[in-house]
Amino acid sequence: MQGTDRHAVVVRPHGPEARPTRRPVPFGAGVPRATVHKRAATEVFLTDAVQTADGRFTVAVRWPREHDLYRPGPRGDEDPLLWIETVRQAGIHLSHRFYGVPMDHPFVLVGLTFAVDPATAPRRHARPVPVALDVVVRREAQNARRMAASAEAVVLAGGRAMGRVGLRWQAVDPARYEVLRARNSPPKPIGTVPGDTDATPLTARTVGRARERDVLLAATRDDDTWMLRLDTGHPVLFDHATDHIPGMVLLEALRQAAVVGAARRTGPATTHGTDRAPRTPLLRSGTVVFEAFGELDAPATVTARSGPATADGGPALSVSAVQGGRTLARADLLCGPAPRRMRDGAAGARR
Repeated sequence: MQGTDRHAVVVRPHGPEARPTRRPVPFGAGVPRATVHKRAATEVFLTDAVQTADGRFTVAVRWPREHDLYRPGPRGDEDPLLWIETVRQAGIHLSHRFYGVPMDHPFVLVGLTFAVDPATAPRRHARPVPVALDVVVRREAQNARRMAASAEAVVLAGGRAMGRVGLRWQAVDPARYEVLRARNSPPKPIGTVPGDTDATPLTARTVGRARERDVLLAATRDDDTWMLRLDTGHPVLFDHATDHIPGMVLLEALRQAAVVGAARRTGPATTHGTDRAPRTPLLRSGTVVFEAFGELDAPATVTARSGPATADGGPALSVSAVQGGRTLARADLLCGPAPRRMRDGAAGARR
C-alpha cells in the first residue's frame, strides 16, 4: 500500500464530536525529516497532516512497497511494527508542528498499545490504496520544558479501519532529558557489549525476518531467554546516533521473542508454497511499557513466558527486556489468527 502524488485522502474522523476537514491530505513528498527525527528520507512515512477538530488530526501516510525491515507476512499482512513506527512518527510531527515543541527537545517513549484486524486489511499484492491515520492527541501536561501526551490512532486503508495504535510519550528540553537519563538508567554491569557476545544468533527465519542482520536475539541455555544483539550500524533500527537503546529496537526484540515463543507453543514454522518467508505467528495485539533507558555498551536479555489464557485462542506471551537487573521494557503480546471483527476499545492510550 502506497500513496502517490496523484492521490489524496479525506478521512471523516470517528466520533460525533469530530468535524471532517475540507482540505484533502495529499500523498507526495514526505514531511521534513527533522520533524519525525529521521536521517534517511526513505524512513519518513508521513506526507502531511491537517487538524480536523480540537486535538484531532488526519495524517496522510506513504509506506514503501519494499522496506528493509518491516516486511509483509506470508499472506501479505502489513507488519504491525510498521503501523507503530508510523504512529510514533505522527506523535513527533504533531508535537512539533501543532503544539510548539522545539526541535531540539528529545522524545521519550513511555508506552503503547495496538490491535490489528488483518481480516479488513488489503493485502500487499492488492492494488495500492491510500493509507491515513485518524489521530486524537491528549495533552497530559505542557510547559516550556516538557510536554507529556498520549495519542490514539485509527489506521485506515481506503477509508476502512485496519486497527488501532495507542501511544504515550514525553518531549523534554535537553537539560531535563539529562536528568531523566541519569535517574532512569541502570548501573553499567561489567560484561561484553551485546553485539559481541559469543552466544549463537537465532536465524532470520526463526524470528520472522528476511535478513540475518535483522536478528536481535542470540541463544542462551534457557530456551525462553535470549541475549540482546545490537548492530548500531543497522540502517533502520539505528537510523541516527543515539545515547541509548531506542524504543523501537526494544520493541523489535520483544516482537522477535514473542514470535519464537509462540512458534514453540503452536508448532514449527513452515514455508508457504514458493514463498520463502517463514510462516511465523502473526502479532495481533499487545500492550508495551518502557521502564528504563537501556545502555548500548552493557549486556541485556530478553525473556518470553506464557501469559494469561485468552478466550479467542492464540498464544499469549509476557515478554521483557532486562539489563543490569532492571527491566527496560515489558509487554503482553497476543499472537495467532485474527478475529473476524475487532472488539471496540481493543487498543488505545487510555491511561
